[in-house]
Amino acid sequence: MGHKTAIVVAYPSTHPSTKEPLKFDMSYYLSGHMPMIERAWGPYGMKSWSINTFPAPCPLTGETPPYLVQTTCFFGSVEDFKVALEKGGEETKKDVERFSNVFPVIWVGDGGASGRVGGLEGEGIPQA
Repeated sequence: MGHKTAIVVAYPSTHPSTKEPLKFDMSYYLSGHMPMIERAWGPYGMKSWSINTFPAPCPLTGETPPYLVQTTCFFGSVEDFKVALEKGGEETKKDVERFSNVFPVIWVGDGGASGRVGGLEGEGIPQA
C-alpha cells in the first residue's frame, strides 16, 4: 500500500475570538460540501475521506471537547494536497460559511498504520 498524507480538518467547539458555540449543519456538509470537496480535490490526488463527530459533553469526561467535527482527507502526498488547494480551494473555502460559523483548523500529517482487533491492517486507513 502506498504512502498517504492525512489532512485533518477540525472544527473547534467554539469560535476562537467570539467564543460563540460551533453551529454545524451536518446534513449540508454530507450532501453538499463533501461532494464539492470530492469534485474539487479528487482530480488532484485525494484518495478518500472520513468524518468523526464528538458529542458535547464528552460521555467520558463530561467536558466539551476542543473540536466537535473532524474530517480526514487522504492524499498521495503533501504536494498533491497543495495542488488541490491551489486549483480547487477557493470554491471550497467560500462554502464553509454555508454549514459552519467557525472556520476549521487544518493539520497535515502522515497516514500511518491502522489495525483491526486481532491483526494489523498495514499502512493507511482500514479497508471496509
